[in-house]
Amino acid sequence: MSRYVKVKGERGLYQDPTSGVYYVRVQYGGRDTYKSLETNLKRKALEGLDARRQAKVAAKFGLALEPDEPARTATVAEIIKKFQEAGYPDKRGRKRQEGAYLRSQKDYCDTLLTFFRDGTVVDDLRPKLLSQYHEWRIGNVSRGTGHRTTDLELTTLSAALDWAVREELIEINPIKSRTRFHSSTEARHCRELAPADVDELHTISALLFKHRLREALGWQALFEGLTGLRTNEALSMRLDARPDEPGGLTADGGTLCVRRSKKAGRDNPYIEVHAGLKQLMEAHRDWHSKRFPESPWYFPGRHPKGAEPVTKGALTASLRGLFLSKKLKKQFTSHGMRAFYVLVRRSHGISDTQIAWEINHVGGVGTLEKVYGSAPPHWSKGGGPKLSWIPKGKPAWAHLKAARRKSRGGKAAVIPEAKKPLPSRAQRTIRRGWSRLDALGLLGRYGLNYANICLRIPVTRGTNRANRRTARQRDHPYAATRGGGEESC
Repeated sequence: MSRYVKVKGERGLYQDPTSGVYYVRVQYGGRDTYKSLETNLKRKALEGLDARRQAKVAAKFGLALEPDEPARTATVAEIIKKFQEAGYPDKRGRKRQEGAYLRSQKDYCDTLLTFFRDGTVVDDLRPKLLSQYHEWRIGNVSRGTGHRTTDLELTTLSAALDWAVREELIEINPIKSRTRFHSSTEARHCRELAPADVDELHTISALLFKHRLREALGWQALFEGLTGLRTNEALSMRLDARPDEPGGLTADGGTLCVRRSKKAGRDNPYIEVHAGLKQLMEAHRDWHSKRFPESPWYFPGRHPKGAEPVTKGALTASLRGLFLSKKLKKQFTSHGMRAFYVLVRRSHGISDTQIAWEINHVGGVGTLEKVYGSAPPHWSKGGGPKLSWIPKGKPAWAHLKAARRKSRGGKAAVIPEAKKPLPSRAQRTIRRGWSRLDALGLLGRYGLNYANICLRIPVTRGTNRANRRTARQRDHPYAATRGGGEESC
């Protein structure tokens, strides 16, 4: 028996005695059911009832849709494809900008379409189906256990369904309050991927400095460890910035301006330039003026003349490579450098409240302890180890290599700066093919530098004489022949 009470004198009109909402009785599939008129006022209920009756009459003549006809349910694949066509909009309806996040959204949608390509409707997105997707994803995931990957992909699906609700393609998002498959207790927090002290931080950067293409990443690791900046905050800094722009220094040189990536009404856009950071910034400017004089970025990437900064995941990827190659005994990440900053500040007895303000941790003290762990009680009373910002030995940038060439013996030979231009006689000697003794004599007499030695010497193919000359040139301790065409460094 229905819980709705019939309104006397009105055909087909019912009311819920508890809420007072009016309903109309309709027949669908041979069964009586009730449809809400979404009002508690009898006058508006009667107007809605008359409008339905007029629509039913119009539907008989093909002038309108039958009001009791159920709306066609959209499929999951249709929603995802429309979401892609709309440019993967965010919760405010704006298209996503090019970047790592957009690329991940594209990959997640492609994977979702692979599973939901059989015409699954949105109303079928129940826990059992999501569990089936989870099991399917565990079986074909390429990295990790698959739990976190499943959650990320279903989060993208939920975002697409939220967008479909705003566009009135569907009425509700059935997976908005789903259960996550990845447990927070299994998460690896950044405190587990942080250096233990400043000496270990400089050891990590020294390994990066050994490769010329990774030098900017070594500086990035040092800056993040000594400032507590997030990766994208560090990469936004520029050397040509004003004092109130990311990377700019105040007039006294004691404060560094940064751009915070998370602002929840508590934005702290400045960092104190302590002794360790001041030493680091001086060495960094000296390196930057020599390696990337035309680049405005603190950490130039591999673009011509450092036109763009390094990519967001470059540092973590390089650190992972050093760990897999056994050069690091422990795995570190870019975000782990932020945890190192928290560790040093806590060792000096600084409260978590102040640290959260310094690093712009918008979650407050509660999440700070969850992510970075709790500080020992005696540290807050001044009994901490008071970790230093300055290494005991040589700093990491002392390991930066100058311009070097490898001799035939395998030992690196430092090439001094030129004392005076190389005369034409010496150039003719090089072109004829000079011996090791000739090379050492020219080096001592004229002070060959990198540019002098890397003379582009044309090599003619097809003759024995040219081949013999090429062989002689290959024996030079400071010249390298790449074979064919022209010889260059």
